[in-house]
Amino acid sequence: MRRLIWGAVVGFVLACAVVWAARAIEAARKPELATLLPDGALLYLEAKDFSSLLKDWSGSDAMRTWLASDNHEAFSRSRLFTRLSQAQQEFSAAAGIPTDSGLLAKVAGKESCLGLYDIGNLEFVYVTKLDQSDLESTPLWQSRGKFEQRTEGGAQFYIHRDADSKRTAAFAAKAGWLVLGTREDLVANALDRLQGTKARSLSDEVWYVEAVKQASLPGDLRMVLNLEAIVPSPYFRSYWVQRNVTEMKQYNAAVSDMYRSDEGFREERVLVRRQARPIVTTTDTDALAALAPEDAAFFSVQAATDPDAVLKILHDNFLDLRVQSGEAVDEAPAPVAAADTGSAGQLDERIDEAPILEQQVDAYQPLRSLLKEAQPSAVLKVYSTRTPEDGVFAPIGTAVVISATHGWDENSIQRSLSAALLPGLTAGRLGVNWKERRHAGIEYFALDGMASLYAGVKDHQFVLSNDANLLEQILAHNTILGSTASQGATYTAVFRHAQERKNYRALMARLDRVGHRGQTDEEVVQAGGEDPAFFSGNVASLSRAFSKVAQEKIEEKDQGDKVTQTVTYRWKP
Repeated sequence: MRRLIWGAVVGFVLACAVVWAARAIEAARKPELATLLPDGALLYLEAKDFSSLLKDWSGSDAMRTWLASDNHEAFSRSRLFTRLSQAQQEFSAAAGIPTDSGLLAKVAGKESCLGLYDIGNLEFVYVTKLDQSDLESTPLWQSRGKFEQRTEGGAQFYIHRDADSKRTAAFAAKAGWLVLGTREDLVANALDRLQGTKARSLSDEVWYVEAVKQASLPGDLRMVLNLEAIVPSPYFRSYWVQRNVTEMKQYNAAVSDMYRSDEGFREERVLVRRQARPIVTTTDTDALAALAPEDAAFFSVQAATDPDAVLKILHDNFLDLRVQSGEAVDEAPAPVAAADTGSAGQLDERIDEAPILEQQVDAYQPLRSLLKEAQPSAVLKVYSTRTPEDGVFAPIGTAVVISATHGWDENSIQRSLSAALLPGLTAGRLGVNWKERRHAGIEYFALDGMASLYAGVKDHQFVLSNDANLLEQILAHNTILGSTASQGATYTAVFRHAQERKNYRALMARLDRVGHRGQTDEEVVQAGGEDPAFFSGNVASLSRAFSKVAQEKIEEKDQGDKVTQTVTYRWKP
């Protein structure tokens, strides 16, 4: 009996060893994709199975909905889309075949990579693993007789130039790999590397090595960026949606890996700094994030916030209460008659003394001093929508929670807030005094005027909100503040997309109806002429296309020499 058991064990171990050895041999045969590309790339894309990614996207409801959306309609008339379409047409002319989605599906293999070498001219080289039968069925291979033939290291490749656009299309096939590019030298160099020729490749560049070294294992899709070369480009400044070029200048390179699962997508990012900064230590970010209500539309937590930045948050969300005139003025103001200068009655007036000017008082100075004294360690911003009682507007409740090192004094908070509100809210002191409130054991104070503003203090946390219910929810939470510094998340944000889609569309459609009385929401979407209404049409249609996304969450850690970000997209159940 023992012999049978031991025989089974030995057989199992040997079987595992054989499987492991087979996989090791197979892995050894597969080259690292970045080694196949010449150096000099600005952007690098890599997919474990590009064909599967493309099939999943092409067969998705999201793609079909987006192609029929206002967002795609607006994008199709943009300068960027026009430029990309022109490049596509020129490449089609150079290749002699349509370079459309049909061709893309044919040349999408398993292990695949792409290097972009020039943003303006869209010069690239693409390498993908294809079965021989699939390779020979591609339109490129079948039309190779129309191309000029070249030889590189004993291997053949094909090239054709379009005389009008000066574009080049080149491709090669070697050992089950397809190489496609817009420059002859890029295709020839990739072909050399497939044949084992020793040459400098993308994987040898310092920026690439340092970036990949900081990242996790490659995901289903990987993107590596040479930010030191990309950021100065005028094309980057023109088309980068975030418009934060100044902020991006601090980074040398970036890596983004996307991992897919049945529950959603996860993106792991690493941004490598040119020069290391002190590591940002955190204490209260996790505790503050726990204060956000579970039905909040959006919340974010920022660690180690500068007092001036905190003051700006308070100003933008609560303290700028100046009344804005809504009266439309169609005519220029009447001219003001010139003063009777130079008359005899002014001969005795002195003109060599400067007029006495009333000294301007900084209304925010008391609040600024209070924040600097308290030393904020983290700030939570919460935005929560409520079901509209009148069926028109969805009220947006806003709350800011400031966690500080030295705690807060309620009297100082009231005085500094009143001083900040006074110039824009009242000519006297009406409406800027505070009165105590108590509800369900929660104590806080509120402005006694028409403005809705509520404040409370709990331990080292100061809460300010324009919604009493939201403030009460936050103060009712029991949290434990961090007593020691840690290297946790320095920024966390959550957006509950599925929950807010209906409220967003209802609110924006009604706002866009201003000036279009008597029209339905659908008519307003197209009321601007050729372009759809931006918020209720363009943005809302993009939200509809990705309605499967229930929630997006981002966590960021500033580790001095790099910044890591984890972005999670969770699907609706």
